[in-house]
Amino acid sequence: MRHPLPLFVLALVSTAWARDAVGAVTVSPGARCPSSDAIVAHLERLGARSLFSQLGDAEVRIEEPSLRVQFRDRRGEPLGARVVTATTDCESRAALAAAVIAAFAGEWAQTALAAPAAPPARPATAPATPPWRSEVGAMAFAVHDGDEGGFGLGMRADLGRGPWLLSVLAEGSLAREQPLGSGHGAYRFLRAGLGLGVRRLWSRVFWDATLLPMVDRLALAGQDLGDNRTVTSWGFAMAGQTRIGWGGWRVRPFLFAGASYRVPGEWMTLEDRPEVRVPLSAVNGEVGLGLSVASTP
Repeated sequence: MRHPLPLFVLALVSTAWARDAVGAVTVSPGARCPSSDAIVAHLERLGARSLFSQLGDAEVRIEEPSLRVQFRDRRGEPLGARVVTATTDCESRAALAAAVIAAFAGEWAQTALAAPAAPPARPATAPATPPWRSEVGAMAFAVHDGDEGGFGLGMRADLGRGPWLLSVLAEGSLAREQPLGSGHGAYRFLRAGLGLGVRRLWSRVFWDATLLPMVDRLALAGQDLGDNRTVTSWGFAMAGQTRIGWGGWRVRPFLFAGASYRVPGEWMTLEDRPEVRVPLSAVNGEVGLGLSVASTP
């Protein structure tokens, strides 16, 4: 009765098999010349055994009068084959097979194992800063305060960057009249201010909205009265304006609407009849059209 092999012998055999599982050289069944051991010995002499072990396996076949070597990767997938003329001597065949395997392993190492060159580092670039843009325009408008309507003219200049605007607005109205005693009282405003706004651009259309505190000069004058002199009143107004226009050209037509509120409130009266008082509305609404010229299209 045979005794089972000692466990340490089985372990050594398993270790040797695992070591040779990758990089194995096999010879086709039935062919004893050359032997796989002779081919491996020649590979070691050539110093290619370690490199070949990273590649996979090789199967050597003798197909008279040729020697064929089939290569497979570690998963058993075909990598390619080499066919050369076989010699008659077994030792020469082993040396020839080893030389073919070493040459194939060297070619594979230059391609499959070569690490791809790292792409050149691209310098970090700061995010692009939106350019400054400027715009100057003129406008004509209709104005109404709830009591009387009239017309006016204005000018506007804008300096923008990204969605933000810094705007300067100056405008004045023509005289409007209200009954006062036996005649009429006329009033008109002239004002200017600096404010902030936002702008959006869709394809060729732009829209903006601006809020401006303004210095307001109100001129009051008598009409068809005994004393038709003019009186000036200074105050402050908070004005808001929104525009929509064509933004595809440097010359930009636009429509706008706005409203303002003035403090302090004012009224018209007669010096000889102080009981006659005509209050003036602090609120004015405007609609109009304009044309501006931009620094960039």
